[in-house]
Amino acid sequence: MLRDGRGPLPSPNAVALQLMRLVERRDVGVFEVCRVAKGDPVLVGKTVQLANSALYSGLRPTAAIEDAVMRIGVAALARLAVGLSLVHSPGARLGDFELEPYWRRSLARALALQQLARRLHVLPVSEAFSLGLLAEIGELSMLATLGSQGLGDAAAATERRAWQRERWGFDQAEASAALLQGWSFPQRLWSALLPDSLDGELPAMVEVARCLAVALDARDGARDLPALCIGALRLGLDDAALVDLTDRLRADFGELAAILQLPVSSRHANEEFDRLRRSLGSLPAEESLQPACVLLAGPLAGAREDLQQALRAEGLTLLVESDVAAAFERARASLPDAVVLDADHLPLEAVELCRQLRDHEGARLYLLLLGDSLGAEATLQALRAGANDVLPAAAAVDLVVAKLRPGLRVVRLIGALERERARAHGRQRELTALNARLREAAYSDDLTGLPNRRALDEFLARAWEDALAQGHPLSCVLLDLDHFKLVNDTHGHDVGDQVLRRVARVLQQQCRADDLLARWGGEELVLACPGVAREVAAGLAERMRLAVQQVDGDLPAVTLSGGVAQASAADVDTVGAMLRAADHALLSAKRQGRNRIVVYGG
Repeated sequence: MLRDGRGPLPSPNAVALQLMRLVERRDVGVFEVCRVAKGDPVLVGKTVQLANSALYSGLRPTAAIEDAVMRIGVAALARLAVGLSLVHSPGARLGDFELEPYWRRSLARALALQQLARRLHVLPVSEAFSLGLLAEIGELSMLATLGSQGLGDAAAATERRAWQRERWGFDQAEASAALLQGWSFPQRLWSALLPDSLDGELPAMVEVARCLAVALDARDGARDLPALCIGALRLGLDDAALVDLTDRLRADFGELAAILQLPVSSRHANEEFDRLRRSLGSLPAEESLQPACVLLAGPLAGAREDLQQALRAEGLTLLVESDVAAAFERARASLPDAVVLDADHLPLEAVELCRQLRDHEGARLYLLLLGDSLGAEATLQALRAGANDVLPAAAAVDLVVAKLRPGLRVVRLIGALERERARAHGRQRELTALNARLREAAYSDDLTGLPNRRALDEFLARAWEDALAQGHPLSCVLLDLDHFKLVNDTHGHDVGDQVLRRVARVLQQQCRADDLLARWGGEELVLACPGVAREVAAGLAERMRLAVQQVDGDLPAVTLSGGVAQASAADVDTVGAMLRAADHALLSAKRQGRNRIVVYGG
């Protein structure tokens, strides 16, 4: 339907499309990609600017497109080229639709998704930036082909998409996914834009980035703040992390807006970020958003129209249950803050209801009885059963409201204290979990998730002590990816990182329960094998080598070389000597042609 519309679909330029087709080949090299990219001088300039931007902070500046492509990655460059070529010129309009705010939101979404990717290690930052930039391109396509009627006028994104599906059979998210699929984006990226995506974390990141970008729009930014906070919590980001994300976004926004030639004044941007930061820092507590709730129970209380009007005038939520016997179930289901109970009808049942409610709700409920038939003894029983006060059935409305006001304040204060106590316990649990995560982070490699050098050193020290005490062997394998520098030089460091992560996952699947696979440094890994001789360790290493050799997929194929050594009191008598022996064996494997396992002394 979009292709049959009245206007042309948004489309990347010829160079961007040629790059997308080019990177589908597994043997494409950096220089061939650069040759094609040079057909668009603007793309070359922006690519170099991006490679020197905050997206790649900490790396040396470069002026060469070849260096920029190796830094960004070949595939990521092609996707960036699509996004960069679609950014419209400043001041352009599509009917009544303003494109400048659209692209400002797109940039904010791209930067937010990039920061989330860097924080959560879900995908490379370049791919995250491209996906964020184009995540709402379907909105533009529906405007171009169907006109303003294509979008609908619903304010909330979910309502708008529901209207679009009912009217057109698809929505703007599905249109975005279809366009990215047509431009050869990987399935994992375009499918993350669909509401029913099976990959839970990446779609959640896209939604948080979308909400954050919308929240920066002063016209309707407050609308998506609850969804933003809830989505952030699902990703493990608390309020402080969300504010930190906003601050990082502010730091990068101006530079990237200049690269994309978006006319955003620094003053305007700072005002929007300040407003969002204040909003995030002053979100009201959940309990203060809801008005207090009062249940009028029994025929007498339910018939007091004057009382009902007065309570509604106080801004209270009002429930009415004329059947005293059913009031308990209504209270359990609705959890009111106060119950005004008719004690003139079935007074004994009213006393029993007080007892049941107090037992069930504790101090979080204010109980007020209205009735003339209760004698002194029955009134005392009601108070002992849990009623807070008793008033005559015909008590003036002002008196009833005067009793309820302080009662509700006390009840809500008790509830707030209980919630704060629960939060304190929760924070204590979170602190314990955080300490565990910090320790794990200190002993983990950021890129691969494997144990790092520190963890390996401690593991080998304990394993060597056990080996000496029990007379068991201790072996290790030093593994190295063959020609890995060529992968980085040809495909870029982002692709090289993906290869390392994939190899780490494959090798972990081949480990025994007692082994430790750790990243030694660069593309070198160490497998520590307590309790086994070098021949057994060599067998494990050979199994790993074959597993890596047989991996196929979108990433460049790699092979593995390994050196095996065993520590023993008679020969290699220290852990350090064992690692040096394994390194000698690895060097021998490299000299013999790579893609093989060599045993030291064997």
